[in-house]
Amino acid sequence: MQAVAQIRESLSGYDIFKALKLFMPSFGLDRFVVFVAPADGLTDLDDRVVLTNWDSELIQRAMESDFYHWSFVMDLRASVLPKSVSLRDTLANGEDTNNRELAEYLLARGYDAVVHLPTRSSNGKTGAVSFSGPRDIVEDSEVMHLNYVAEHAFERLMHIVDDMKRRENPLSDREVECLKAAARGMNVSETSRKIGITSHTVNYHLSNAQRKMGARNKLHAVVNAIQQGWLGPF
Repeated sequence: MQAVAQIRESLSGYDIFKALKLFMPSFGLDRFVVFVAPADGLTDLDDRVVLTNWDSELIQRAMESDFYHWSFVMDLRASVLPKSVSLRDTLANGEDTNNRELAEYLLARGYDAVVHLPTRSSNGKTGAVSFSGPRDIVEDSEVMHLNYVAEHAFERLMHIVDDMKRRENPLSDREVECLKAAARGMNVSETSRKIGITSHTVNYHLSNAQRKMGARNKLHAVVNAIQQGWLGPF
């Protein structure tokens, strides 16, 4: 399978990102997220997401909506086996009771079919890979293919993350905070409110980060930091 071959040759999280993005359309899926269970037990969404193509608005909505305690998500997380569900059917059957607003928000943006694939890497990390898209429920035969790719993606990604953690990170904690906020789509004013510093100080830290990495602009700095693993999970 071409996607697995590309994943095996990946040298960065961005390589895996590209491989997954090219792979999904053949299954009628267009969104993915890779979660890892943090060692310290934190449950915030941005403590667990290591790779995704979810848009920043959705991530922000999910973070504000107690995503991990949503009954739909808790049911997926409780499964130790691959699971394929339809969010539309879940709502129609009245099975979701505690976050209908987020569910309808997801449906309106094409997050209907969901495949949740629990994963474990050879270096002891546990987590999950989830695929979603605007289609009917994903059949068992398709889930098998998706699971095969997910296992390879998680395994390679966890080793890439470990390798990058061993490299010296030149960024300060504040610079990492500011770049993480930029990666989530926040502007300078939003970042200053979230972190509790002035807009001027946010710009100062972003400029320092760009200088340290020889980046052309803020976007270039964010991409470089993600590829080097210096932002950690975001």
